[in-house]
Amino acid sequence: MLSEANSKGFVRVLILLDDTVTLERMDDERDSLTAVMEEKAQKVLSELGQNALPSGYWNSGIGQMGAYVNESGLHILAASDQAISFIRDITHPYRIKASDADGSLDAVEKAIIADGSANVEIFLNVDSVDYDIDRSGKTVLSPSTAMSAQAQTIKSIILKDNHATGIKILEDDFSSRPVLRANIDRTAFHALIERDDIRAIRPINYVDPRVAQWPEEVLEAAKEFGDAEVMITLRGGDLFTPKTGYLPETAIKSQVEANQRAFKDIIAQTGALDPDEESLSGANIGVLHVRLPFEALAKLYDSKDERILSIELNKPVAETSLTNSTNLMNLPQAWNKGHRAAGQNIVIIDTGVRKDHAFFTTGSTTRVTYEACFGTNGVGPGGVVYSSICPSANSLGDSPLGLAGSGAPNSNLTVCNSAPNHDCSHGTHVAGIAAGRQNPVLSPSNLQGVAPDASIISVQVFSYSTNPPKGSAFTSDIQAALGAIDQNTVGTSSPNTVNLSISSPTLYSSISSPTCPTFYNSQVSNLNSKGIPVIASTGNNSNKGAISLPACTPLVIKVSSVKNDSTGTTLSNFANIISQSVFSGPILLAPGGEDGGTGIVSAHYANTIATVPMSGTSMAAPHVAGFYAAIKAATPGTSVANATAWIVTTGSIPVTINLPVPVGNQVFRRVRAPNF
Repeated sequence: MLSEANSKGFVRVLILLDDTVTLERMDDERDSLTAVMEEKAQKVLSELGQNALPSGYWNSGIGQMGAYVNESGLHILAASDQAISFIRDITHPYRIKASDADGSLDAVEKAIIADGSANVEIFLNVDSVDYDIDRSGKTVLSPSTAMSAQAQTIKSIILKDNHATGIKILEDDFSSRPVLRANIDRTAFHALIERDDIRAIRPINYVDPRVAQWPEEVLEAAKEFGDAEVMITLRGGDLFTPKTGYLPETAIKSQVEANQRAFKDIIAQTGALDPDEESLSGANIGVLHVRLPFEALAKLYDSKDERILSIELNKPVAETSLTNSTNLMNLPQAWNKGHRAAGQNIVIIDTGVRKDHAFFTTGSTTRVTYEACFGTNGVGPGGVVYSSICPSANSLGDSPLGLAGSGAPNSNLTVCNSAPNHDCSHGTHVAGIAAGRQNPVLSPSNLQGVAPDASIISVQVFSYSTNPPKGSAFTSDIQAALGAIDQNTVGTSSPNTVNLSISSPTLYSSISSPTCPTFYNSQVSNLNSKGIPVIASTGNNSNKGAISLPACTPLVIKVSSVKNDSTGTTLSNFANIISQSVFSGPILLAPGGEDGGTGIVSAHYANTIATVPMSGTSMAAPHVAGFYAAIKAATPGTSVANATAWIVTTGSIPVTINLPVPVGNQVFRRVRAPNF
């Protein structure tokens, strides 16, 4: 932190104000806690004085605050009686509301560090503007009187803000674009990027530096099989943002329609048929899922359409992460006080859940309240032919959303019992860890998941080969599952928490070589904007310098595994983990067991009372998903950032893990509810 404060001038820190805030206090003292924590935070800010920026301050209301401080500020915090502890603010990426996928915010910040201020275009978040993206990739707006009037109103509100002294207007003609040109300083920048009424901030004349991805494997597959199933992602234009949770409904509609028109024009240029409604379901974040013949793809590749950011082959990318836990997390105390995640939904994107299992039923009523299935009929590496198992499947291999029974595991026991590194019971087991409820017919009879009163949404995303027996999840199906959650979410305080106990065979050690694929970046960013945490297992390759997809995706909560023993402080022998500075989003630890013993016991799909121990980071992730659900139930409307801030301070214990040189020892946090 000292080096960053020296090089940048300031570093954002997460400060622990009060380590006695339990789930019970969150629930019982909700109103008074906010006032108490604000008083504590103001004492810290008073100590810091001019050594903290006036913008970028946040207060979770449950014991944590954040601020930008300089080197002297770091020394003040180290000596402070008001700050219990402080760390680099790992919740920072979750708090940014302005679109940042194109690197524009980093570019602005670099200019400010170098020159003290930056000339920028501030794209205002108006809801009354329609636009198109032309074939050169430029945004063509349809301006209106309502647009300019609303932009003027937003400008007026911004300039009344405490940090407006750092904004010098260069141009504010809103007749053609809802864009304010200004020179901004550091204080203004940090305030603006977290406002709901700002869609993007870019240097004037900024050009998106991302290189379009046109992989040859797409054409090779289409040439071999006559066609290929692909995902096409747009750059999106000036007004595009994947964070639709911060957009008015009319603005989302405009974004969807602009992207749909762009996709239809792109496909029309190839001579292929118009994409149907199912293919266009990801248009809100600029993604098209479509099967195209070789001739059409060849034309598309020849054109190198400027609107396209990437085209990706739909292929198997993920497998199940297989290889006394709730006591380690101190959960019985929470349950006894009534903190069991009532009113929350845990979305299990996996192999399906046996919803009539006794772990999920009370009498004849199941807590699996919604089901979905996304599958693919296609060919994977080595010529392996996969088939969707989704009932009543459409042309893409997907079931109608909400179809009863669609979220069930594969019923082909021959395949399930023969497929290597796969267990069709995986999703049932994972769901039990997250939200199973104690039932005397089970063994052991005291078995219970982390969030026993939460509802379960089962989303089956695996497709299967019978020869050889194999189960894999395709890129498009995981993406579609995340998209379906988004499309059924309104506002920024969703009761949903997503668990992805799946991992890719390929590991990723940095943002380059190999690059963590961008398949899910927009979807995860979008879900975060709606208050939905996405949790994923890091994988089971015994690697201390790399993790798998989708865990490497920015903003995903990454979960590695510790032994399920008396202390829960030893990394499992199979667990992948990496230095926390490599990918954005915290790396948390939770019980996942270990090969040769200490497995996590949960439900098995063999019958309605079957249980079995399993080990893997797959088992660790749902512990964290259930924990997030419990926090969201105790503090309704809390953001992913604030829930995470509580977990990495009060809701966890430190565990030191030795990573390969040059990193050495690094402290991670293992989830654990504080004593009541």
